[in-house]
Amino acid sequence: MPKSKKSRKKQKLHISDIPNPIPMPGKVDARTRAQRKVDLRDYFILGMLAVVIGIIGGLAAILFRNLINFIHNLFFLGNASVVYDSYQFMDYNLGWLDSNMVWFVLLIPMIGGLLVGLIVRYGASEVKGHGVPEVMEANIKKGGRIRPRVGILKALASAITIGSGGSAGREGPIIAIGASSGSAIGQYLNLSDEKIRILVACGASAGIAATFNAPIAGVVFSLEIMLLEFKTKSFVPLVVSSVLATVIAHLFLGNEIAFPIRDIVGIHTLNSPYELVLYLILGLLAGLAALFFVRFFYNMEDIFDKLKMPEFSKPMLGGLLIGIIGLIMYTQFDHFFVFGVGYGATMPVLTSSTTGWLFTGLQLAGFFLLLMFLKMLATSFTLGSGGSGGVFAPSLWMGAMLGGAFGIVVNLIFPSTMVAGYGAYALVGMAAFFSGTSRATLTAIIILFEMTSTYEIILPLMFACVAADATSRILSKETIYTLKIKRKGIVFSYDREINILETKLVEEVMITDITCIENHNTLAQVSEKILSTGFQGFPCIDENGKLTGIFTHSDVKEAMCKNTDKASLICKIKADCQLIVTYPDDTLETAMELMAEHGYGHIPVVDRDNSTKLVGFLTRNDIIQVYRLKAKEREDKTWK
Repeated sequence: MPKSKKSRKKQKLHISDIPNPIPMPGKVDARTRAQRKVDLRDYFILGMLAVVIGIIGGLAAILFRNLINFIHNLFFLGNASVVYDSYQFMDYNLGWLDSNMVWFVLLIPMIGGLLVGLIVRYGASEVKGHGVPEVMEANIKKGGRIRPRVGILKALASAITIGSGGSAGREGPIIAIGASSGSAIGQYLNLSDEKIRILVACGASAGIAATFNAPIAGVVFSLEIMLLEFKTKSFVPLVVSSVLATVIAHLFLGNEIAFPIRDIVGIHTLNSPYELVLYLILGLLAGLAALFFVRFFYNMEDIFDKLKMPEFSKPMLGGLLIGIIGLIMYTQFDHFFVFGVGYGATMPVLTSSTTGWLFTGLQLAGFFLLLMFLKMLATSFTLGSGGSGGVFAPSLWMGAMLGGAFGIVVNLIFPSTMVAGYGAYALVGMAAFFSGTSRATLTAIIILFEMTSTYEIILPLMFACVAADATSRILSKETIYTLKIKRKGIVFSYDREINILETKLVEEVMITDITCIENHNTLAQVSEKILSTGFQGFPCIDENGKLTGIFTHSDVKEAMCKNTDKASLICKIKADCQLIVTYPDDTLETAMELMAEHGYGHIPVVDRDNSTKLVGFLTRNDIIQVYRLKAKEREDKTWK
């Protein structure tokens, strides 16, 4: 019986129910109109949520900076003030400590390390480390879902680490803090994985923008590291959150740039086109140094992991080692140098005004290289032992010292009319070193421009960053961010949106409930098994359960065409067949290439240490299903 008009009006019409006829020129079909309405709604809602996240990110950045200042002043000066300028070069007045008790500085990073260890032990394990890899892992494996408490505990642990003298930066923690706020909002509204990932990236963008007064770099970082895509749907919310966070930061912190060197005329310029060759060399050196730092950093982390002592006490040991370095530097040079973010000690290098540093000429260059290595050591002790903080600020420090040392040598060799002061090379070295460690090259270029507001040096900056990126990429596949998640068994590819097979392991897709055939089975038995099960192929095993090969319907068909006796044993039919296998930790890309190369639609999965031990079975249909699931994931779900 046909439905009434009234009942038909109550029916919900979904996009998938709308037929998609061939549209006439100048007309828009019903499916397109419906999709446009969904897109418009999504843009509006994501934009509004980006406003909220931007405000939260801006306020969080302000509170985080003040918390670091408060803890620093409490530990080192004995007062409860939030007034402290980490960009100003000053000796660490020990305030409440007597000059004869300077050794007490050994205990300050230890106390901070112990507090952080307890937060990690009883609060959230995700708090330790430099923050960005944990956010990347959440985006890859968990649909952007981060526990809400992670952001709060990350802020507290990182503030204690940095404030008590730990060698770490603010970028990692503020990214984690902003990302967790975006994730919490997305989870509360029960949004799809795609939308939660966008909100996570909005939080990261807002945090960077507010912390470093770098709104463009905040957006680019999220695109380059978090989302690895450039789509209007994600780009617009990123811009909105970054702008709002920057506005909030301006209201409370002012519009001052991080490194105010723009008014120093003539220092940061390209004096001669031939000077680009020198910046190219600096970029190559920065790439090598960055690669050494990444490996040294994770080797140190491995050393701490192997120590047989309670996990919560390891950051305390790291603090002791940092304190030893700081104490030696303080007693010899009246400055800790390696403590905290280190921006204050970077400023004199950028302005070529280190005349009060006891050294000149090659001695000063050697001192810069010493400081670079000590910062590398201190950062590895801080974060490798389980402390909390970012690697951006230490990377800038190390890059500045490397660039400054290189600039001094250059100025001793070439006339001043041909080359700029060593401050220019220090500035370029900062960006190049970070580019080499993270390969976020565009972010490195933009964030250094925004932090210094110095456009005259942009050409050498770009040139050296690209050289450092290329050097690091040629010698190592991983960055300081991706290596950490790879060590957890998570495959990460910068092209994951283009080729998702590079991000999935065989063990995630393979079938473990395997139907096998045995060597002594006959052709007739195998043919019957194919007909009864509908499977197109089977792994073949011997009497001991060891894999000997694979037998498919194509092999049955070929044997039949050759009039092979149906009573023939299959081990005789394919006695000389090469065994083609894949391993659980291979990517689907590798397995697919093997299938294509040998013309198989099925492939056995074996233990890497024992090529006859069958652990799974992979088919071409299983791989195709990955694409289907990915496409389904990208489909927009209705807002709830």
